[in-house]
Amino acid sequence: MSEEVATVVAIDEQHIWVECERRSACSGCQQQSNCGTGTVAKAFPQRQQRIRVPRTMTLAVGQQVRLGIPQQSLLRGAALVYVLPLFCLLVGALLGQLWLAPLLAGGEGITILSCLGGGALGFLLVRFYSNRLDQGAYGPRILGAVLTTRTLS
Repeated sequence: MSEEVATVVAIDEQHIWVECERRSACSGCQQQSNCGTGTVAKAFPQRQQRIRVPRTMTLAVGQQVRLGIPQQSLLRGAALVYVLPLFCLLVGALLGQLWLAPLLAGGEGITILSCLGGGALGFLLVRFYSNRLDQGAYGPRILGAVLTTRTLS
């Protein structure tokens, strides 16, 4: 399970809204100062991402919580976003090369257009299926509140 610390920003009857800082992939690398990608990542401001999570415990606005996302959710999301459009792109290219080009007596232009059409269909399918994923089983959940220690002065 992947975990992240977030801050509670709003609470309603069934959900809690939390914000966590969106980081680039370079934020944990030791070679940030020597890498061009790390330099570009530092140039852009860190953005906050607001997430709605089912309410499972009593929390207060401003309190920090640990969020968890199941590994299965990450793997399924990666397969949906990366594999499905690539698969549709390849199927479009194969259909264009083996079926449409001989049927229309065309050349590589037909194959390229059918390849692009398959890729576009793949992205439309990603959009369709991503809106219908079961958020209960695959969405983020609150693992617990973060305890802070206060020093007495």
